[in-house]
Order: sequence, then C-alpha cells, then structure tokens
Amino acid sequence: MKLLSALLLLVLVLPGCRQSLRWDESPTPKLHRSGAGHHFAGDLEPVVEAAEEPRPAPVAADDSPVLSIYQSANTEQVAQAIRVFQLQRSRTGPARDTAWAPFFEAMFAYLEEPARAVALTPLVRARVAAEFELDIESRGGEEADPKLGQTVQELLTRIDRKVSAIRRLRHQGEYNPQPVGKTKYCWPLAYGLITSGFGPRNDPFDRSSIRFHSGVDLAAAPNEPIHAVAQGIVIQAGKNGLLGNMVRIRHPDFTESLYAHLSRVLVRTDQEVTRGEVIGLLGNTGRSTGHHLHFGFYVAGKAVDPLSHLPDIPRHYSDYIPGVAFGDVE
Repeated sequence: MKLLSALLLLVLVLPGCRQSLRWDESPTPKLHRSGAGHHFAGDLEPVVEAAEEPRPAPVAADDSPVLSIYQSANTEQVAQAIRVFQLQRSRTGPARDTAWAPFFEAMFAYLEEPARAVALTPLVRARVAAEFELDIESRGGEEADPKLGQTVQELLTRIDRKVSAIRRLRHQGEYNPQPVGKTKYCWPLAYGLITSGFGPRNDPFDRSSIRFHSGVDLAAAPNEPIHAVAQGIVIQAGKNGLLGNMVRIRHPDFTESLYAHLSRVLVRTDQEVTRGEVIGLLGNTGRSTGHHLHFGFYVAGKAVDPLSHLPDIPRHYSDYIPGVAFGDVE
C-alpha cells in the first residue's frame, strides 16, 4: 500500500518539473549559443526555459565600445545579422531602436576573425547598412546619441582595416583593367556592391518620393581607387554641387562617363587619361548618404544604364540582403 501511494505521488509531482517551452516574442531576434555554435532564434523557434550555462568571458576587440559574448562568428551568421538589422530598422517602435546592439555584437565578433577567414561581401554590406542608418538617425529630427555615432565610427574604421588586410592578402593592390568579352570599357572599381541601379527609385533623402536615378551607385571602402572606364579627355574635374567632387570624361566614340561623390579628384580638366587610370578616390561628398561612387554613362548626351556598357565580371547575389556584389569579393 505504501509503495502504491509513493508511485501516485511521483505521477502528480513529475509534470511540474518538466522544462516549459515558450515562443520568442522579443522585438529583435537574438543570437543564442548552442552546442553547434551560434544561431538566430526567430519567431517560430521554441526557447527552452532552463538555467543558463556559464558563458565565456566577454571578448572585445582593442578599445571596442561594444563587448561581445561570442568567441567567433562566421560569414553566414553575419549575413543573417545584417538582414535582421535592416528589417528591424525598416520598422517603427521598439524593434527599430533595439536593432543596433545585436548587429554590433555580430560584426565586432566577425572582425576578430583573421583576414583569411573573412569575406569582403558582408563587410561592404555591413558598412553600407551602418552608414546609411546612422545618416537616417542624424536626420530624424532628434539629436542622435553620441555614443551610437562613436560605435558606428569604430565599426566602420575596423571594417576598413579588415578590407585592407584582405586585399593585401589577396595581392589586389594593382587593378588589372584587361578587356573581358567584347566591350572596350572596364569597371571603375575593382570590387564593391551595387546598392542602387539605373532608373526610378525612392529618394534616399525622402523615401516617400520617387526620383529618376541617372546612374548606378557602387559602394566600397573609403578612398578606394576610381578608374577611368576607357581612354579619353577630362572635360570636368572638381566640385559640382550635389555631385560633390566629380570627374567627367569624354571618350573617343563621344560617349561620356561620370564619377561623383569622390573624396579626392586626381586629374584636371583637359587632361588625357588612359583606360584603367586612377582618376580619384571613393568618397562621400555632395548629396550622399554614405561612401559610394555614383557612376553615370552618357550616349549622345543622354543618360543610359552604365551596366549595359560594362564587361561581365563575377557578381554575387543574396536572397536576403539588397545589393549585388561584384568583382573578387568572396
């Protein structure tokens, strides 16, 4: 009889000892550690309410304003972090305001990896996203948090250092403008991200209005060399209002190419240039939301899609994140 009573008591008590499950309803998906590494917990992933295992001591880069709990991050995790960051920043409410922290955490952890283990594409994507969103913050009507600006600047600086290290490792210091296919033109940048195409688009300064974009925007690290796409004569060089520092070249077939938002102009008006010659450095001057090259191409004085005149080179697409990477970026 005593044995039967004990068994009945166990049946009644054990269900209350089971781990309960809940849905992760936090406004910003968070990175969680697992035995296999990091993963993102989205709205459909059950999170076990169990006692947390002791986490490793925070790992931070030198003088980093953000302390990351992660020992490492891989390219796939960083791509996901950028995607979540951009999605959350496109919304309103608490999710928008809390989007920065997990983004910073993933990026600073990724930047701790050696150059040989890091890809250029996510670095360029992250740079574009961070710089654009900080610009949005500064134009939001309220005074931006100075600590946020400092952290973003620290992130951009580290991204630029890592990009330089990767390119040195790959011996990409010299740009080779050899012809590819039948076109006589070359790309104005050795690598980068196509962030905006030719044609109608939402104005980056007023998302509610549509404006015609007369070129393509190519993002890369600041001060990347900008190359003349073909031989020709410089017909404009210097400051030009909304275009900032710019260069315009007329080619032998009377087509013209335009290079805007440069940090520095390295040619002068009436100067002859050769195909692939460095004419300036990538910048953020004029009406611009971040470091990029606005590249325009003109036939008989009319703006046309520049990509239709450039050679086919490796391009890399993402199913999740806007922008097309080009050149040797993997």
